[in-house]
Amino acid sequence: MDQTFNKIDRVMLVNDDGIDAPGFEILKIIAQDIADEIWIFAPKKDKSGAGRSITLRNDIKVIKREERVFEVDGTPTDCVILALNYFMKNCMPNLVLSGVNAGRNAADDVTYSGTVGAAWEATVLGVQGIALSQMYDKKFGMNFSASKEMGSSLLKNILSNKKNLNTLININFPPVDKSKVNGIKFVELDSHKLSDNIENNNDGTNFRIGSMITKEHQVKGSDLYYLKKGFISVTPLSLNVTDYYSLNKMREIFE
Repeated sequence: MDQTFNKIDRVMLVNDDGIDAPGFEILKIIAQDIADEIWIFAPKKDKSGAGRSITLRNDIKVIKREERVFEVDGTPTDCVILALNYFMKNCMPNLVLSGVNAGRNAADDVTYSGTVGAAWEATVLGVQGIALSQMYDKKFGMNFSASKEMGSSLLKNILSNKKNLNTLININFPPVDKSKVNGIKFVELDSHKLSDNIENNNDGTNFRIGSMITKEHQVKGSDLYYLKKGFISVTPLSLNVTDYYSLNKMREIFE
């Protein structure tokens, strides 16, 4: 299907690992295959876990590194807001790609993710946002093979068929070489968090949020379920998070 894909005019790239992150180089390779013109707005340093946070009541320093490449001393969402409302206001992108994140952004972790947050903000502002993340393997380390080799082809197929701007797309790649990827699954989010480990220095004043404590099993058919079986997971995320079932029940009771 991607053999008939016509390159889009302009794409904007962002991430949350920082402008010099290895995964961002993978995203540039992917973007070159799907777009004629590439703009980059990325955080100066690692902003993992920033979610959709923005910088308020403080200046945000933006440095132009080279033509169409900007380093932003702010959050991933700051990058998107500045790009779409100011720097690219008169030459809007057709697409915003966020990633490739070093580590998965799946299950109920997606709302923590600056990678997903940036794609979310772009979609809110009327430009299709897609988040891409590469799952980490504790045994073999960080392997970007699947995202590097399969990212552009997957995006071409999605972009050729997706017409609805009410959702952003969250993509996760398994931590295996292309030859070991078992396929692509369009799936729901898992729910796996139980609690968090808290670290302190025993003086009762300085704390760190440590590793997450999760369930031992994955929901069958979910993103984590298939990621751990070697599949690429694709999940559309709705901008409207209203719980309509509960809303209707409340209306019945209280109105």
